[in-house]
Amino acid sequence: MMTRRLISACALASTMALITSIPAVADTVTEVYHGSGYSDWGFAIHYARAQAWQQARADGFERTDCVETETVIEMFEAHVTWECTR
Repeated sequence: MMTRRLISACALASTMALITSIPAVADTVTEVYHGSGYSDWGFAIHYARAQAWQQARADGFERTDCVETETVIEMFEAHVTWECTR
């Protein structure tokens, strides 16, 4: 009986040691990207978003990881800021 308890205690202790030694989940990474676009035909915002997206994609982000946090649209130009987190 005592041997069975000792084995159970050792098994429990080794399981707890494994559980507590698991490394924490990796920290999240947040990057900010800026895009600028210029067009006489009204495509400036599309060009700005495309530029920000190309930068984010080059760093390994997916489109669903990114949020457009700032948008400035002027007569022939546009500027956007994207914040991407994974």
